[in-house]
Amino acid sequence: MIRILLFIQLFPLFVCAQQRLSLQQVVMQAQQQSPSYYRARSNALNSLYAYRYYVAGRRPQLKLQASNTSSFLGNIESIRQPDGTYAFSRSKYSYSFAGLVAEQVVPFTGGALSLATNLQRNDLFNPTTNISYLSAPFMISYSQPMILYNSYKWDQKIQPLLYQESQKQYVEALERVAVEATGYFFDALAAQQQEAVLKSNVANTDTLYQISKGRYELGKIAENELLQIELNLLNARNSLEQASLAKEIAYRQLTQFLTLPKNTAVVMALPEKIPSFSVAADSALVQAEDNRQAVLSFRRQRLQAEQQVAIARGNNGYELNLSANVGQAQQGNTVKQAYSGTNLQQNQLLSVGIAIPIVDWGKARNKIRQAKANKELVEIDVQQQERNFEQEVYLQTQQFNLQQKLLSSAARADTIARQRYEITKQRYLIGKISITDLNLAQTEKDQASAGYIGALRGYWNAFYTVRLLTLFDFEKRERINYGFKE
Repeated sequence: MIRILLFIQLFPLFVCAQQRLSLQQVVMQAQQQSPSYYRARSNALNSLYAYRYYVAGRRPQLKLQASNTSSFLGNIESIRQPDGTYAFSRSKYSYSFAGLVAEQVVPFTGGALSLATNLQRNDLFNPTTNISYLSAPFMISYSQPMILYNSYKWDQKIQPLLYQESQKQYVEALERVAVEATGYFFDALAAQQQEAVLKSNVANTDTLYQISKGRYELGKIAENELLQIELNLLNARNSLEQASLAKEIAYRQLTQFLTLPKNTAVVMALPEKIPSFSVAADSALVQAEDNRQAVLSFRRQRLQAEQQVAIARGNNGYELNLSANVGQAQQGNTVKQAYSGTNLQQNQLLSVGIAIPIVDWGKARNKIRQAKANKELVEIDVQQQERNFEQEVYLQTQQFNLQQKLLSSAARADTIARQRYEITKQRYLIGKISITDLNLAQTEKDQASAGYIGALRGYWNAFYTVRLLTLFDFEKRERINYGFKE
């Protein structure tokens, strides 16, 4: 009973306990359960399955084929007679087919090679009754639809690049989640800090107002100065209410991004440990070229442009279609006779088709020219993307190095502004300065505090942006990689 009463007394404390979140905790949690993480995971799975589909398609395919065509109630068909005329005949029959086929794409030529075995059965019920079988124990076929363009050859070049891109894109997506989480964290931290500053301002202004009322009654200050302090107090309270609402909104946006329970109470921990290191632009560019998905994308875009030229050349009107079939077959009135092996007959079929354009009014030539023009356009775009890529890495590297200096200056300015405000407040209390000077010192203190939070945001945003653009951790001197599991 005592334990139950103790739990009832302490339960409100458990409910109201706040979860203290550091920047690293927010980033880690975002990379494990945020909506952005699940989108990145879904995209990675999609690319993985697409690549497996491509790989499976290049392996031998084994298929079981079966069909049945029946007319048990009878069917009237037009049948050609020996003398070349046609006559209508009514018959009842059933035709069944079953076969096993193994197919393999030949990457070098783009053709299809297949091995097959099958059995056919014909049942005739009317006008006579008869059962016959046709077996093909062994059959090898080769089909070559076009020799001027080999799609499998180009897929062999492009599909692995797409898969490698997806792997790097997954890592980039998680690093992009870190940048996004940094924004949510500092939105909440700035709102939290602003509320704390305004609470302090309200408390200080209220104290000054109470002291000033006594000084006014003693005739040491004018009524105008007392009214000014009262107005400052009202404004500070109004600002505090607005800041509290802004903090609540920022907290809810953060908890929603992290998919935390709706009623989770959180508080932001001010980052204390600031990594101090510089990043050389040349080193950052080397890592970016080795690790980024964009570099593979540049290569793939060029290959795809060349592929379009190859397609235009392959579809220029010249065609050569080849189909060859070699095997053995035997017929009989029973399955045993169809597979007896005494009267096997050779089956061979060769089909060759060609098409040569005589007059196309420059259709094929202009199609090729169009593909080449598009290839040149792609090359120009890729070169511009490469320049932008290098420029972005360089600028963000410089920005990160600069942010460390700005953060140090902002921290010093915040300390100075706080000390100056305390000194100014004490001087005002002994009547050495006016309320205007005190208001100015308070404004500068608030600005310095906001400036320090802004500098922290700028530093950590630049920190994670450099990681995103290079996929390299310069603090630990190692490549960034995330294990991916289905």
